[in-house]
Amino acid sequence: MSGWMIAVTGVACLGVLLEILLPEGQTAKYVKGAFSLLVIFVVASPLPGLVGKVTDLTAASSAVTADEGFLRDAAEAYGREKALAAEEYLKEQGYEAEVEVVVSSDKMSKVIKCVVSVHLPVLDAEERNRHIARVREAVSGRLGITPETVAVEVA
Repeated sequence: MSGWMIAVTGVACLGVLLEILLPEGQTAKYVKGAFSLLVIFVVASPLPGLVGKVTDLTAASSAVTADEGFLRDAAEAYGREKALAAEEYLKEQGYEAEVEVVVSSDKMSKVIKCVVSVHLPVLDAEERNRHIARVREAVSGRLGITPETVAVEVA
């Protein structure tokens, strides 16, 4: 920036010197025209440098933040989609069930827990446990999660 100011000052001094030394006439007219072009070039010389440097003034001063409401809504929609897929799969396996999937809002593909309410007829304890294990394995396999994150409730 200081180099540009020195150049403008030098051109101004040269202009004063030309006014004093040049006589009136045709030659002075051509020299003053050339000098005017020189003044324009000197004054406009920093503009190409500014175009490359200043691209976005707000990017440096603004911080990027996530929209928490959008992330929460997207996680809930993803959880509902996974729950419907699990319910349909359990229906194909012969179980009437309601599934609730809780998804992490930080990592949308991470299922925190899955609660399955399965409707079973009155069974003895051994058969009931076998159906619960089968439902747990089916849901965990379908959703791609560990069986420990699946809680099965019998309704």
